[in-house]
Amino acid sequence: MPRTAQNIKLEMQAAEPLYKQVETQILNCLAQGEWKPGDRIPTESQLAERFGVAVLTVRAGIRDLVASNILVRKQGSGTYVARHDRQRQRYQFTHVFGNDGTKAMPDRRLLAFTRVAADSVSSRFLQLAPGDKSPLFRIECSLSLEGRAIAIMDITIPSRLFAGLTGRAIARSDENLYAVYQNICSVNVIRIKEQVYAVKAGARAAKILGIAASDPVLRIDRIAYTYNDVPVEFRRRIHQASGYHYELDEGGI
Repeated sequence: MPRTAQNIKLEMQAAEPLYKQVETQILNCLAQGEWKPGDRIPTESQLAERFGVAVLTVRAGIRDLVASNILVRKQGSGTYVARHDRQRQRYQFTHVFGNDGTKAMPDRRLLAFTRVAADSVSSRFLQLAPGDKSPLFRIECSLSLEGRAIAIMDITIPSRLFAGLTGRAIARSDENLYAVYQNICSVNVIRIKEQVYAVKAGARAAKILGIAASDPVLRIDRIAYTYNDVPVEFRRRIHQASGYHYELDEGGI
């Protein structure tokens, strides 16, 4: 039986502040599946009793998790585990914009869903242990705006974390893939890391996108993480460069 926060008392003399310890323990509970996406977590008073700290300390730890969109406060109702719902977060992690300033919000079409062996690229990005022979799921999709393909995605995920996921489930859903992961597999993506490169399209992308193989495109490599910085998805997206750009506007102080 996984250990939960119920049998953990925080260390008053630890180098890490108590509120950060609260944050860590809540993340551990989420990682162990004690609370699922959409669940209401215990009250601040209940958590304070479990951790042996003051309510204000719990409140500070929860505040950071709310700011990171891991938890959501609902006035008069409580605090809940965030969901990748269609309305709020469908394009939360989309950073591609048209040159007119509008965010690109394309429709997804599944091209293939297969089981494959890990290669050196996916092993590195998914931090697979040396010699790990567990199969991966490979998901290939095209992304279209007004019926015109503007990008393709090539995704690999560890099959052991995504039992129950099928190509049919992906093809039939118009939600973002992170909502699909969440609903079917209880895998909750909470942050991503992306690297963007300018490359030539290549033959396969050119055929799908209707451009020349030598045309420039944006290649966006993304690693998606769940709780405790565990990588759960490697995604490579080839996007038309003509008419589009990558934009990330981080909050300042």
